[in-house]
Amino acid sequence: MSEHKLFVRPERAPQVVPKTLKYRDDQEHLLRRLGGALVLQWDELPDALQDLIIDQAAAVDDRDAAPHAAEDIERFIRNVKTMALAKAPDGK
Repeated sequence: MSEHKLFVRPERAPQVVPKTLKYRDDQEHLLRRLGGALVLQWDELPDALQDLIIDQAAAVDDRDAAPHAAEDIERFIRNVKTMALAKAPDGK
């Protein structure tokens, strides 16, 4: 696994951008994994960054036509259940 620099200050403050993602159907599982990883690390993020990510998520277009208000996204993050990963078999 590569080394990561955490909490590097950007040249400019992060802000909601009027953009969306374009990805193939066979890449959707990667997006789900990234989203899951973000939710699992949520409480470690600064409050301002949490607010920004929720606002950005509400602004991003989705393939499914469904309302995604910031309040719905925040409620999901706060109420989603987490569970531990099962240990991989050690081959014995």
